[in-house]
Amino acid sequence: MGMQPPRRPRHRGSLKTALFGNIFDRNLPGRAHNYLLQCGLASLSLFLILLVEDIVIGVAIVVAVASTAFTIFVYPDSIASTPRRVIGGHMVAVLSGATMAGMLLIPFMSSTAQDARIVVDIAAALPVGIGALLMVMTNTEHPPAAGTAFALVIDPWSWSAILFVLSGAIALSAVRIILRPRLINLL
Repeated sequence: MGMQPPRRPRHRGSLKTALFGNIFDRNLPGRAHNYLLQCGLASLSLFLILLVEDIVIGVAIVVAVASTAFTIFVYPDSIASTPRRVIGGHMVAVLSGATMAGMLLIPFMSSTAQDARIVVDIAAALPVGIGALLMVMTNTEHPPAAGTAFALVIDPWSWSAILFVLSGAIALSAVRIILRPRLINLL
């Protein structure tokens, strides 16, 4: 008796379903109010943070905080949505991004960066990897925070950007804590 080849799984449904799946979440009819409420809260929270901060900051920094709002309000049960991960992840990202941005301000590095774009590219990529490593080591993994580390190098560095990120992370975490009993995973 020899070994039989593995069985191929049988596909159920049409080719259209196999290629595209269901376009709409099958839970949508029963959870439409949650979908509207939580996605609306993500927008409202980000709007209020932007309104309170009322500073001109780089687009990449705003995108990092907006990604955090998405994570918290769309997938609130995710470990990446916990305050430790949100605040800690952005703190680690600020540390790695600001350190690299500071290194680019050193006269030798600054002149080298102006002459060779690759130096800026390396300087922008490194804090993402270093930040990810530090987040994993400290149990503060928060994927949107990678955008913070990147943005602090790509956008003009400022204390207001750091304040925006950290206050945004704290505010979004506070909203999650307060509304947690009413939030459901939309994924």
